[in-house]
Amino acid sequence: MVSVVDIRKRGIKAVEQELQKENKAIISFKGRPKYVMLTLEEYERLMLDSAYNELKKKKEQGKAFVSTAKELIERIENEL
Repeated sequence: MVSVVDIRKRGIKAVEQELQKENKAIISFKGRPKYVMLTLEEYERLMLDSAYNELKKKKEQGKAFVSTAKELIERIENEL
């Protein structure tokens, strides 16, 4: 955990050191965890995981169609 005071004193270096440990840096304000900074890679992974889980849920509910490009082309050709 990195405090706001630490960031004021040491700047981004304080955050970078924490990011190297865990791919995230929890920033405390007045002694309480307040913010989270992530590496770009970790943020992108979380967004992809979230999108995948949402798509999976919609597919299970029958609200989404998921296929390969080949399957999609065949489906379109059959509808014509």
